[in-house]
Amino acid sequence: MPSDSKRNTNDRSRRSIRFQLLLAVNLTLGTAILGLLMFRYEREMEGEVQEKHASLNDESIAIHGAVRHLLQDHTSEAVQSYIDTVCRRMRESTSPGHHIVVRLNDRVLQAQSHAHGTPELLVAIEKAALAEDHRSRSGNRIVVAGGYTADGVTVFVSENLTNIRRAIRHDVLTQLGMLGLLGVLAAGVVNFVLLRIIGTPLRRLLETVEQIASGQSGAEAPDFGSREMQQLSAAINSMSQSLHENDRERRHQMDKAQQIQQHLLPNGVEIPGLQTAHVFEPADTVAGDYYDFLPLSDGSWLICVADVTGHGVPAAMGAAMLKSLLMAASEQPPFEPLHILQEINRRFVVTVLPGNFASMFLGRWQPELRDLSWASAGHEPGIVLTACGRLDQLSSTGLLLGLDPGATWEQQCIRLSDGDRVLLFSDGATETRSSDGELFGRKRLTANFSKYSEVAPQAALTRIQELLDTHRESQPLSDDLTLVALHCSTPRIDADNGISETELSHPQAVEISQ
Repeated sequence: MPSDSKRNTNDRSRRSIRFQLLLAVNLTLGTAILGLLMFRYEREMEGEVQEKHASLNDESIAIHGAVRHLLQDHTSEAVQSYIDTVCRRMRESTSPGHHIVVRLNDRVLQAQSHAHGTPELLVAIEKAALAEDHRSRSGNRIVVAGGYTADGVTVFVSENLTNIRRAIRHDVLTQLGMLGLLGVLAAGVVNFVLLRIIGTPLRRLLETVEQIASGQSGAEAPDFGSREMQQLSAAINSMSQSLHENDRERRHQMDKAQQIQQHLLPNGVEIPGLQTAHVFEPADTVAGDYYDFLPLSDGSWLICVADVTGHGVPAAMGAAMLKSLLMAASEQPPFEPLHILQEINRRFVVTVLPGNFASMFLGRWQPELRDLSWASAGHEPGIVLTACGRLDQLSSTGLLLGLDPGATWEQQCIRLSDGDRVLLFSDGATETRSSDGELFGRKRLTANFSKYSEVAPQAALTRIQELLDTHRESQPLSDDLTLVALHCSTPRIDADNGISETELSHPQAVEISQ
């Protein structure tokens, strides 16, 4: 499965439906409006050119009549003067590119007021007058021309296309600007409607899904006006309710499993010659840690602390399996820890899933001798603190359980004196980490076990647990935590009333289970 950071990176790289929808709609509308504006611009320009051509034709007819009238009583010089005057006035008003050409049989007269009367311009005007689009190029400019011919006199009137467009561009752009504004307003309305119909409902549905994902099973999405969104809301609500029911059933089952596991642990057990104290704190509802105190038929006691790999339900099932195997293996002699470990391992190997294993410290306490013999299958070495303050350890004596069906273990023994203490624990204690990754460690655990040697065993474990919580800060447990303290205090019987000195001076330890 991808890590949370990779998944978050992928989520950030994806665009939201709202963004994609608005992008698609606005891009389509923008392209359509831009295309429409360009089309209208060209259409308006072309319409203005056609109107200008018609105007030039009308002007040609009017000038033709004036020229015919002048030729009746005047010479061609009067005609030249006339067309120069007309061009000059047009230039001074609204048509700076205005030009007039008069052909009198073989003689050509061009307006000279603007110094544009060239042979090249004449050729371009004549071509424009005959062309379908009424345009022709002269050098770096395009001219539009109209003409009229009658009675041997031809009149051409032309205008520079650039001047025509410049004159009408402001009006055309004003019209197109109004059209564009209407298009933008229409796009705004469409965007608003899309956000109301799709964007806002999707956001509210996403908020509901995020609530469900954060553990708020049973959260419900609101109703919506559109059929599709209402169907989606109903589907999410149905899913949420189903998850809520499943979660409630799961919690009920996990509560029952927790009760069963608590029932498997020793409750109110008193071991002759030893005061016991224990802290049992699962990282999940149930734990893979297991500890037990079992009486044997010869009067001795088994003391067990085990840790199955992982935590949660699979590890708890492994721990329950170890409980059953331990009880079966300790029913008949020999009661030596190494023999019991071998029998547990032989059966554990064939029942546990491949790749799973467990560590176990198994000790045998003989009250009359004060002897603690043990074998340890890869478990954390126990800490021994003598009454005089000397430290020792109960080391591992062989492989973990579940690795080799033919594994064997060494057995060792230690004799305890009054006031000696033993601390057995799972690796959840030494491997507790701070927020910056620092381990609590065996050295710190040993130092604090020694520090609280003068207080009652249960109070000492409670203070160590508080130190572990402080070291972990606000982080949840990453592994199950088990602490078991043994305090050697062999009872001496008061002959007068039959009450042991231990019972008078030391109250029974109370288990802390979290």
